[in-house]
Amino acid sequence: MLPKTYHPVGGYVAFGCDDEEGYETGGDPDGAEIALRRAGFNVMRMSEAVHARLEFPGDDFMLVTCLVEEMSDQVICRLIDEINAIVIPYGGDLSECGWINPDDPPFEELFVVGRRYRYH
Repeated sequence: MLPKTYHPVGGYVAFGCDDEEGYETGGDPDGAEIALRRAGFNVMRMSEAVHARLEFPGDDFMLVTCLVEEMSDQVICRLIDEINAIVIPYGGDLSECGWINPDDPPFEELFVVGRRYRYH
C-alpha cells in the first residue's frame, strides 16, 4: 500500500485593510491566530521586516495553511469557509486559498504587481 500524499494549501488572511466599500476593517490578529491554531491550522505571522514594506502600517497579514489529502475545488471552498468562520469575528478576511509552494518565501507574493492585495 502506498503512503498517503498530503498537499499544503492555504492563503493569506488580511486584517486592517480597506474592504471593497473603503472602510477599514481593523481586527484582532492575535485572537485569530490563537483560534486558528486551536482549530488545527498552521499560522505564520508577518515579520517586522516584511510588515515595514506595507503601504499602510495598520494592515496585517498572516499565512494560514494545512495539509489535505485531496486537492479539489470543493476542498478549497470548504477551507475558505472554515477559515473565514474563524477569522471574520476577529476582523480578518481570507479571500483566496490554494496550493502553497513550500519553496516560495512567505508573504512575497503580496507585493506582486496586479495582485488584489498589493503593497510597496
